[in-house]
Amino acid sequence: MSPMSADSGFSPKLLAGKVGLVTGAGTPKGIGRSLVLALAAAGARAVYATDLSLTNIPSLQKEVRESGSSCEVHGEVFDVASEEQTIRILKQVLDKYQRLDFYFANAGVVSFKSLEDTDATWFNRIAAINQRSCFLAIRYAGHGMSVVSPDKPNPGGSIVLTSSMAASTGSVADIAYTTSKAAVSGMVQCASVQLSANFVRVNAMEPGFVKTSIMATSMAALEGEPGQIKSPSEEEVRRVQEASARPDLTSSPYYYARMSEPDEMARIGVFLASDLSAAINGQRILADCGKVAAAFGESVIGPIQPLERL
Repeated sequence: MSPMSADSGFSPKLLAGKVGLVTGAGTPKGIGRSLVLALAAAGARAVYATDLSLTNIPSLQKEVRESGSSCEVHGEVFDVASEEQTIRILKQVLDKYQRLDFYFANAGVVSFKSLEDTDATWFNRIAAINQRSCFLAIRYAGHGMSVVSPDKPNPGGSIVLTSSMAASTGSVADIAYTTSKAAVSGMVQCASVQLSANFVRVNAMEPGFVKTSIMATSMAALEGEPGQIKSPSEEEVRRVQEASARPDLTSSPYYYARMSEPDEMARIGVFLASDLSAAINGQRILADCGKVAAAFGESVIGPIQPLERL
């Protein structure tokens, strides 16, 4: 089901006049791209679609136009781990529209190193991309959402962090990724309190396995210099997805074993950005089809290898 279709479930008036930003929107198939499409379908006035590479943004803008949406989609290069760039892009949004209503801190990478192969440098790099970026989003988007104007007379907004079911289990990825996502989910409760005087809500989505290009884009991001990425081609994405496929999981007859579509996460995101979720604040929305409840355990990551002696 496409978020741009008539049966996406959201009125095109739901986010009418609203302006915001989605990080990690430049992947060929991912939650960020689907978020932009869903936000446009829900009537957002403007969405800043950001990433380290804008290779896939023109096709995203075209898809929004062809849907009949009048949403203005701006593609911007943005290193989410940079405090300077975070401030810059928020000022850019406010200078043009005098308002900020939603911010999706969605950019991130996934990592599957063994504990033996994980050093402090790698651990810190994953933390900078996945964890520091969400802190910066909370710190500065909160300021942006407090700006009022004739078009937005009252402060407020919604910050949505993309965490992971890895925040609730140790059997999804490596220690660097798991720690970063646990930290992201932990930020939600504190930030929701700290920003309550500004009427800014903070929540997190915790996806399970989703059919995205994150494996290929993570490899591209982590192989290059920090803050730089060469966007993988569709063929590269396909090859990585095939190589990382787990038939033992995807062929399971149980609902909890299914992989979600990016559109499914995007619909949760639109809900959290809108007034439909006005009573939801400081919450972690686990959207994993029941995997954590089913206690997948070792079946996800395979056999555990013992550490070598020092």
